[in-house]
Amino acid sequence: MKRPLPVSVLLFGIAAARAVSAQDSTPSAPVREMVDTYFGTRVADPYRWMEGQNSPELLSYLNSQGERTRSVLGALAGQRGSLLSRILTLQNEVPSITDAQRVGDKYYYLEAPPGSKDRLLMMRAVAGGSARLLLNPALLGTSSSHAAITYFQPSWDGEYVVAGVSLGGSEDATIRIVQTSTGELLNDAITRTQYGSPGWTDDNKSFYYMRQQVLPANAPPTAVYEHTRVYLHKVGTREQSDSPVFGSDVNPELRLPRAGFVFAFPLPGTSLLLAAETRGTIDTPAVWVKSLNARNAPWRQIVRHEDGLLDYAAKGSILYLLTKTGAPSGRIVRFDASRQEFSQAEEIQRESDLILTATGSSGVAAAQDALYAYGIRNGASVVIRIPYDYPMRSEEIPLSFGGSVSGLNADYRVAGFTCLLDGWTKPAALVSYDPGTKQLKDSGLQPPHPADYSGITSAEVEADSTGGVKVPLSIIYRKNLALDGSHPAILEAYGGYGISILPNFSPTRLAWLERGGIIAYAHVRGGGEKGEAWHLAGQKQTKQHTIDDFVACARYMIERGYTSPAHLAVRGTSAGGIAVGGFITQHPELVRGALDRVGVSDLLRFEVTPGGDANIPELGSVKVEADFRALYAISPYHRVKNGTPYPAVLLETGLNDPRVPSWQVAKMTARLQVATSSKLPVLLRVDKDAGHGIGSDRQQAAELMADEFTFLGWQLGMAGFAPH
Repeated sequence: MKRPLPVSVLLFGIAAARAVSAQDSTPSAPVREMVDTYFGTRVADPYRWMEGQNSPELLSYLNSQGERTRSVLGALAGQRGSLLSRILTLQNEVPSITDAQRVGDKYYYLEAPPGSKDRLLMMRAVAGGSARLLLNPALLGTSSSHAAITYFQPSWDGEYVVAGVSLGGSEDATIRIVQTSTGELLNDAITRTQYGSPGWTDDNKSFYYMRQQVLPANAPPTAVYEHTRVYLHKVGTREQSDSPVFGSDVNPELRLPRAGFVFAFPLPGTSLLLAAETRGTIDTPAVWVKSLNARNAPWRQIVRHEDGLLDYAAKGSILYLLTKTGAPSGRIVRFDASRQEFSQAEEIQRESDLILTATGSSGVAAAQDALYAYGIRNGASVVIRIPYDYPMRSEEIPLSFGGSVSGLNADYRVAGFTCLLDGWTKPAALVSYDPGTKQLKDSGLQPPHPADYSGITSAEVEADSTGGVKVPLSIIYRKNLALDGSHPAILEAYGGYGISILPNFSPTRLAWLERGGIIAYAHVRGGGEKGEAWHLAGQKQTKQHTIDDFVACARYMIERGYTSPAHLAVRGTSAGGIAVGGFITQHPELVRGALDRVGVSDLLRFEVTPGGDANIPELGSVKVEADFRALYAISPYHRVKNGTPYPAVLLETGLNDPRVPSWQVAKMTARLQVATSSKLPVLLRVDKDAGHGIGSDRQQAAELMADEFTFLGWQLGMAGFAPH
């Protein structure tokens, strides 16, 4: 006989029922159908009117959707409050260190102290001692928008630090400069520097940086990255006096493309200046060099796009290049930039079973003693040391455990390297390598997190996918888990740009795991976990493989009893919106819930977004028939069908998103709400002071996680939540 539910559960059940009934009051979106014809195929688009620069009508729709979502989740206030409290506790037990780099005898890094919303720019001596605050971004915020530091770079002598500061998660950075000896924030302020990439000169008085153009009146969104330029700025001067040194309209003789990204970096200890141009997200750069000693010296091209450059490091005029040309798993070559070019390069690290990559970390870093390179083998990070002396024989650096290395960096004047090391159940530590003792030493910057992961374990398995492919799958769960299919599980995938999902420690992840939940990561094709061939197998016309692999990993977890369709949710972020959107439109029967986080949804119209051109090398173009047909076949927005029982979906957007505009997510929301027959909620979460997630403060991150875990706890039947 079934036991009666306690009064508290009955009352919560009523609240949950009210939350569900809110589906009936969904703010409707007007349908104004447009039809496009691509290569003889007519394609309807009922919500084209949403596109553009956040029109008043779209903002009104987003606002009403956001209010409805807050209302629905508000009915689950007790559970959300408990989750948020736990997340904040885990988040704030110790300081969180990110983006650490060593320059000379100092560490420079971002630190989020316990209880702080913001990441502060800090400095500390390598030898130890107290740290110094250099910049609190909150001082540069406004009443309506918080500020965040999105990049920084110290000068070689440590006297100055350039920092890019953006508002409201927009990534639209303004360069600011801090003088470390006085702590003064200088008056220098350079706008339109989203990807500033500052490169300091040897005299520590000037730096090169990339800047976007002032957009002409009525310019289309795609014009934002046209005619980008590299400028030289002298500390203490006005930006108006900065001289352009590289760009499509600065160097017409080089025939650079109208749209793209340009960068310049002096080679320290030399009179050489490198400049690079890349057209898009995976387009490997072309590189030029010139002498700064000779007046009006011409640029000389030393690397071409087809040379497959992934990363470089320099020791004097000698360039060390990580390349994928002729080596899908990567190889390293070197040549003298003062007189040679890539075609004359000498190979110093041949291709092997170690996948050399620049995703998630610097690919190569030049120290005083040797070159250090980053790679992946069997899902774990590896660092190798390559002596400068010839003949060279590389050696692997023993790491504390099989986890992830991120932020690999070195100073050409100092021996060894610095990096962050962590794993699924291993807290992060910022460590430095001493080649003299051949030991890794904890810097002490990142205190070990006390989150109790002793009851948590992880499994590395493989799922069978289409074409006989084995897809790596990482599953994190409580020890002694009964494989009875009853556990709420979140399965995440990305699968784009050759980016790998590697073991990483998240204290706040414990808020889900300790309640009996599972979190898993599908290392699908399109990522870089198995090298460039793995990436290409989920790109452009093969992108369906990304979705196939995601589904295969879900089936693995279901068939082996980790979870079941009634308790499984899928999650994807940004380009991962293709994976999660493809999953729920192709196999809605396999999942109960989905988190679509700032996800790419309309693949036929992504090309007209500000970053659309830059993504063509990865996704393809609707102007190419084969690409169009592949994109149309998997585009989540176009695959939604009326009368289909879709799972519960929480979609998310930030109004200041420069990468995936809110209208992409809004169109998918409107389409799903009209089409679904399951009566499960389709909600749109809107953050007016956020963008793509980069630059969100820690409170925003905690609130978002609490909303996600609450939504999924409710929908997946987690203990403590009402029956769904």
